[in-house]
Order: sequence, then structure tokens, then C-alpha cells
Amino acid sequence: MTTPNAFAQLPPGWLGVIGGMGPLATSDFLRKLTLSTTAQTDQQHIPVLLYGDCTTPDRTASVLGEGPSPLPQLLAAVDFLNAANVQVIAMPCNSAHCWYEDLAKRANMPFLHIVDASAQQVLARNPNATSIGVLSTEGTAHMGIYSQRLTALGLKPLVPSEDDFRVLVSPGIAFVKAGDLEAGGALLRQAANRLFDRGAESVILGCTEIPLGMIHELENDPLRFIDSTQSLVDATLLHLRS
Repeated sequence: MTTPNAFAQLPPGWLGVIGGMGPLATSDFLRKLTLSTTAQTDQQHIPVLLYGDCTTPDRTASVLGEGPSPLPQLLAAVDFLNAANVQVIAMPCNSAHCWYEDLAKRANMPFLHIVDASAQQVLARNPNATSIGVLSTEGTAHMGIYSQRLTALGLKPLVPSEDDFRVLVSPGIAFVKAGDLEAGGALLRQAANRLFDRGAESVILGCTEIPLGMIHELENDPLRFIDSTQSLVDATLLHLRS
């Protein structure tokens, strides 16, 4: 097995990605990164080092006290990317950002925050927004990482009810993780519509599985739906190209 030290001489400009949570969401991030990069040749794209540990314990189960903490494996990912000397770290998993402070403290380089990137997209698209819905895992909602940041920006966050998490959101995300995007999207659309019915002006798709089930909505109504994966891509490109 290749050790992190083998990458210690990476030249500047490499992006480190902590992925595998889940694998499909990680591939979606990399695809969107590629499509969003202005490049005419392979060599003009951003070099990426992916640490894709799909065995990382479930983040929501940990937050809800139903499973082990993912923190040790997340810290191992940071250590690997530290040794590789990447320029910046992105982690396309919203729920894993419940441990962001510990991870960012461990990192030797900037560690981008997907929630901050998504919240800024809300204001960029609708500066007059007041009420913002957030579709996320139950663990992300429980930890309040979106609610805290949106409130700090003067926005009112709206999250699904307990019943909506149980019947719509959590099963919808599970369907996407299992590869059934159609079934997952049908449930997630219902959950989003309920947030709109409660007064949300926009809805952040605050779990990186959710955009995969709601591709149609993102393509046809980009002002009302904020893709957290694309938001992290945009923040990554801004950081690397600045």
C-alpha cells in the first residue's frame, strides 16, 4: 500500500479531497469540478488527490448516538493530505462537517467549509432572501450547522419536521446511496415542496446525495435550489484560482 510520505513532494496547486461519504456523491463533486473548470487540455485541469474512505462510520448515526464516531478516520484522512502537502482540502459531505473544527485544526492548509459556501450562494442568487429551507441528513439538522450559519447571515432557516425526516428525507437519501435516484428523488421533491409550502424562498440541498436525486430541479429552477456540491466546487475554484 502506498504511504502518505510517497506524496510528500507534490508541487503546489493540488486539491485534497476527503471523499467516500458516499462514493456517488464524491464522484459527483469531481465531475462538477471538472465541468466547472475552464480548461482546453488535460494539463489545464486541477490536480486532485482523493482520499476516499467509504468505510468511514455513518455520520448521522454517530450524531444521533446510534453508531461510532467517524472522527478518527476523518483525522486519518487529514493526516494523509497533510503528508501529501496539498494546497487546500475540500470534503463533499455535509454531515461530516459536524466535526469540521477538529479537522480544520488538524489541517496544515485551508479547509473549505461546504455550509459556508452554500450559505454564500443563497445571498449571491437572492440578496433579498429571508427564509431558506435546508434539506439535509437528520444528523446535519440535529447539529444545527446550517441553521447557525444562516441565522448569522440574518436568514430564517426552515428544516423538515421529524415526520418528514422519517418518511421522506432519510429514505430518499438512502435510495440515492443505493443507486435508485428516481425513487430517492421522488421522496426528496416532496420534502422540498413542503419547505416551500412553509415559506421557504430557496432550498439548500444540504446533503451531497440529494442533488443526485434532484437533477431536474437544479437544471430547471436554479434560483430556488442551491446545490451544496456545486457550491463547494465554486468555493474550491475561487480559492485555487485567486
